Amino acid sequence: MSLSEKYKQAAMSLQMVQPFEGSRHVGWKSPSNIALVKYWGKREPQIPQNPSMSFTLSNSFTETSIEYSFYDKSGPKIHFTFEGKNELAFKKRIERFLESIIEYVPFVKQLELKIESVNSFPHSSGIASSASGMSAMALCLVSIENQLFGTLRNKSEFFEKASFLARLGSGSAARSVYGGFVVWGKHERLADTSDEVAVKVHVPGKDMWELGDAILITSSEKKKVSSSAGHDLMDHHPYAEARYEQAREHVPYLLEAMEANRDELFIRVVENEALSLHALMVNSNPGFSLMNNNTWSILEKVCDFRKDTGIFIAFTLDAGPNVHLIYRKKDKVQIKKFIEEKIIQFCENGYWIDDEMGGGPVELN
Repeated sequence: MSLSEKYKQAAMSLQMVQPFEGSRHVGWKSPSNIALVKYWGKREPQIPQNPSMSFTLSNSFTETSIEYSFYDKSGPKIHFTFEGKNELAFKKRIERFLESIIEYVPFVKQLELKIESVNSFPHSSGIASSASGMSAMALCLVSIENQLFGTLRNKSEFFEKASFLARLGSGSAARSVYGGFVVWGKHERLADTSDEVAVKVHVPGKDMWELGDAILITSSEKKKVSSSAGHDLMDHHPYAEARYEQAREHVPYLLEAMEANRDELFIRVVENEALSLHALMVNSNPGFSLMNNNTWSILEKVCDFRKDTGIFIAFTLDAGPNVHLIYRKKDKVQIKKFIEEKIIQFCENGYWIDDEMGGGPVELN
């Protein structure tokens, strides 16, 4: 039985909320993540065309709290503020998200939800805010289910359903409900992987793979092509099938690189993934590029630095012009010096974000 079928069956017992007085509260801090093997291309309902692999960040997160009360009319009734302001576009997205998952969480139809959300990072900063935002929202919803019905007291089942719901809001959000390295998407060589939820990956030699992520902001402008539109362009892309096969090969290669401490293989896969993602954009119909001149200058400087010093460092990019520098935390002093001396001139207003691998979401009191 698929998880979708399982949750639809379980929803039969989640239909009726016993009326209660006053309001109750849930809250979660959920991080973003950076994909090392990219997710690009999907089919309905939010199913990836290829497996992806990421690690969860620490300092780049969304905090979402929900005060909820019984609502005796046809709901849900939603109030939403982002960083203290009424954001209509964000509210509409939350409404669409709840509509898409109502068959799994029907109890929300009997609730009034006062949702407050804040980010630890600015918009257009090269960080996947949909991953942190939708995962935080999903975690709040499964917490509400637990408070009302007591159905998800098993920790693994709790986070599994959160990943399932988060995926339907934003594909990459499925990965943000776990800390460390995470895989989303079915892979025949990796046990327990699924297109419906993400799974945590345990890597031997953990100390070797405690990674930092320096996020270099080359532009804060809104992307001219959204990620959703980019995914849609993969439907008839001439290189789509080759890309999906490449990603299926890259996930086990990356795990092999970490298990055997093969730095060159890790770097080759991660950087190839970043460049492949942007090559797919250029070769789309219509084609487009999200990289800029400063992006290319940074990539060149990173390659030169690695060649000159032998320090482990790799670049990657999401669907935008900003660069993520992946490095071992033990080399942070050298990496920061490199950024300040060679890279900061290519960052918009000298701005970059100092982040690292994190342990995953945290429930708020």
